[in-house]
Amino acid sequence: MFDVDKWLEIFHTIITNPLRTVLTGVSVALGIFILVVMQGLGFGLQNGVYKNMQDDAINSLYIHSWATSLPYKGLNAGREITYKNEDLQHVVDKYEEVTTFSGRMGMWGVAMEYGSETQNFSLRGVHPGHLELERSIVTGGRFINAGDVADARKITVLGKTIVEDLFRDKTPIGEYVKMNGVLFRVVGTFEDPGSKWENRNAYVPITTAQRVYGRNDQVDMFMVTTGELSLTESIEMAAEIDAYLKEKHVVHPDDKRAITVHNNNESFAEMVNVFTGIRTFIWAVGVFTLLAGIIGVANIMSIIVKERTKEIGVRKALGATPASVLGLIIQEAVFLTTIAGSIGLVAGVVLLEVLAMFIDHEFFTNPTINFGVCLGALILLIIAGALSGLLPAIRAVRIRPVEALRDE
Repeated sequence: MFDVDKWLEIFHTIITNPLRTVLTGVSVALGIFILVVMQGLGFGLQNGVYKNMQDDAINSLYIHSWATSLPYKGLNAGREITYKNEDLQHVVDKYEEVTTFSGRMGMWGVAMEYGSETQNFSLRGVHPGHLELERSIVTGGRFINAGDVADARKITVLGKTIVEDLFRDKTPIGEYVKMNGVLFRVVGTFEDPGSKWENRNAYVPITTAQRVYGRNDQVDMFMVTTGELSLTESIEMAAEIDAYLKEKHVVHPDDKRAITVHNNNESFAEMVNVFTGIRTFIWAVGVFTLLAGIIGVANIMSIIVKERTKEIGVRKALGATPASVLGLIIQEAVFLTTIAGSIGLVAGVVLLEVLAMFIDHEFFTNPTINFGVCLGALILLIIAGALSGLLPAIRAVRIRPVEALRDE
């Protein structure tokens, strides 16, 4: 491998045919470049979607209600379905897997005042478990606790955007904010890194929101965790909850709009399958693109063997072993593909790093590839280089010295 004369001969062959070498190298570099860039873009899309999905707890069910779309038992379509505290409590009591839960009562366009600042934001009445279910991050003070809910305290936890717009550079903890004319004491602040919209919410205890704003025991929706349930078990649990709520609220069993139980376990599993397929497709396209370049290398090596037929014959006549001839051809092919492929690999990584600096979308972020993919691409290059030189090398080994010396 480190025979100086052999390496000098390889460099001589490459340098004496610069155009051929460059064109062959470009085809290999382009193949690995496309593979790396496509992998990076695929990871960027995956990162963005996963980040958006992981804004909510994966092992959870989100139960929504809307208007009925089908008439049922003498009741017309278009009837609004409204959940109550007892609906949530039934699910919590029935399933021991539910360790975290939260109801949600929402209000939009709520006028929030602090000092001379007044702006409209959203208000949500929630349980303490909402923090875990929405995967929000407390940035100051504390979140709503069980005592706040039990006593219906007039306290609030403000989102990042509300803090920035109302308080500017002032610390809001301990201050009072008026929400639609009702004073709430700020006990904490939060940030939701997965969604900018979530940061425009102010959270209050759900019991407080129900009493203060006249919603009695109504909730707009509720969420529960599924613990360690498998995907199949979580689907069964979701179906049971759906059936129970439809029966209780007199909803047609085939009505897909009135009551919906969104299973985040199922959504995440589906997304994993989708991106597994995307990555497989990207690898297939990249490998076939690289294969086109490797075929080019194999053709070039065949031409080189043809041009050096007489030289190979002389070598064998002087005692060169088949292994040495085989090694020379394969070594040259591996060297050419590795150098060209490495250039394409570096170019692809650099392009992705540049894109990462300028692209940061909700569903597309950090379009880079990890070390494992780079290592895999390099190993693929070396194997491909060896294979591209194998057939020409075998042909060279089979050359008989007498026939080679007669070659014109």
